[in-house]
Amino acid sequence: MRLRRLFSKENVIETLKKVSILRFKVSHSSLMHAGILLLVLFLAFAVRLLPVRWGFFMSEFDPHFHYRIAKYMVDNGFFAWAEWIDYMSWYPSGYYMGDSYPGLPFTAAFFYSVIKILGVPFPSSTSSIHPLASDPLYNFCVIFPVLMATLTCLVIYFLGKDIGGKEMGLLSALFLALNGSHISRTSLGFFDDETVGILGIL
Repeated sequence: MRLRRLFSKENVIETLKKVSILRFKVSHSSLMHAGILLLVLFLAFAVRLLPVRWGFFMSEFDPHFHYRIAKYMVDNGFFAWAEWIDYMSWYPSGYYMGDSYPGLPFTAAFFYSVIKILGVPFPSSTSSIHPLASDPLYNFCVIFPVLMATLTCLVIYFLGKDIGGKEMGLLSALFLALNGSHISRTSLGFFDDETVGILGIL
């Protein structure tokens, strides 16, 4: 009987009226604007994932160099690279890694460490024919350019919005999302300096 009184039509309507006070009021134009921005960001992400048809691995030589520095930072500490002489690079004298640019490996190692601390599982593949695919950091470095490029499109949206309004922000994000030069330097597996460099410039 008490339960029936609690869930009576009047009590339910009264409770819904109290909850409706907490409802945010969003205009249709703001909702459409946010939807278009999300669509542009998804487009930027999806276009950069197209090289996955050739496999999930790093391309070119520099990405492997940056990956090795990031791996060394994750394993030995962020500033260990400054005194690291890599004997696998220039045999027999080795290469002094303190002369290399640490920005990209440091950023990737930092974000990877944050993900690891938060307990977010990052997949590793043992079924792949690529020997490094079992390392979660390697897989993170493969997809890292795609994530940073999507974030860069979001940053240029805010820059364009500050300069010329919401429409200019959307147009700026769309142009960067579909810019051929930016796509070629931030596509899947191209773990190189432009990944964080353009974001830093913006």
